[in-house]
Amino acid sequence: MPIITISRGTRSGGEALAHSLSEKLGIPAISREILKEASLQFGVSEAALNQQLEKTKGLIHGPSPERTLYMAAIQLVLAERAEQGSFIYHGHAGHFLLRGIRHLLNVRIIAPLKYRAQNLMKLRNISFQEAAKMIERMDENRIKWTRFLYNVDWRDPALYHLVINLEYMSLDTASEIIISTLNQPEFRDTLETQKMVKDFVLATRVKVRLATHDRTKGLELEVGARDGMIKITGSFLTGGIFARGKHTIKEDLRQVTKEVNGVKEVEIVVKDVAVPLE
Repeated sequence: MPIITISRGTRSGGEALAHSLSEKLGIPAISREILKEASLQFGVSEAALNQQLEKTKGLIHGPSPERTLYMAAIQLVLAERAEQGSFIYHGHAGHFLLRGIRHLLNVRIIAPLKYRAQNLMKLRNISFQEAAKMIERMDENRIKWTRFLYNVDWRDPALYHLVINLEYMSLDTASEIIISTLNQPEFRDTLETQKMVKDFVLATRVKVRLATHDRTKGLELEVGARDGMIKITGSFLTGGIFARGKHTIKEDLRQVTKEVNGVKEVEIVVKDVAVPLE
């Protein structure tokens, strides 16, 4: 059985669908549990982790070492959960955080603003106008967040395998559509996909190690893994009074990466970018 990610706007019905699927498939539906686990593993408050998943203030200045670490921590917990078996993740950017696992079924749940605002109005006991403004603000923050971190618009249907409107469709009908899709060959769990998950877990462990080590934290890097072979790509700034040479940085990356259990070889493809002169 593969892994399902459900992306949903506030009060669009995605959480209810996740629990409906959980009952029908007999697999867990998880969301905030990932933040709790990351909080325990890394000694960071759940509130701090959640803030990195939601805040948009300061994004224009680029990713901070703190944000890089927290995002890597959440990604590692999700990756390790994927290694354990099937689950349904309904939460922040699951389909982005689990990119690299091919047999994911990514589902987008939509509903008109009126439908969503009415649901939030009942839940919070607020006016329709207040509910609508709150939803619009939350949606706008998510648009900014995903554009900054992943250079995509989270509303783009091309990012998902299925887009389902729950305004006129029951949870049972939506669940059956998803279950029928799961039975197709593209989403079946195989030896190849299991290996892909193991590679993804190793790459994420390396990413966390690099984000926490004094010699490598703060660098903007992408990490891939295949059969214990690690490929690190990215860029770093040169110039200024604290400049480090490319050779020194590459050696630091290589040594720190080899500290991670399971790493056999390391390939590093990084480029230096000159600090702009004012």
